[in-house]
Amino acid sequence: MHDITSLDSRGIAGCVVATEEFQQAAKMQSAALGLVPEIVWVPHPIQNLSPTELEQLVDDALERIIAACTPA
Repeated sequence: MHDITSLDSRGIAGCVVATEEFQQAAKMQSAALGLVPEIVWVPHPIQNLSPTELEQLVDDALERIIAACTPA
């Protein structure tokens, strides 16, 4: 959250990519920082994924990431 807060303060578009497990923590931390960032949620866990599975996860999320980083 601190990284996206820093980017936002400099006018740089971005988003948070996090696993679904951390939704509540992200909500609480973003509220504490006073920012409601764009967040793209991906399935949890990711640490056990093979490189091929991780690539697929990225492929599945890529359009949402681009949309979240593109100003309306």
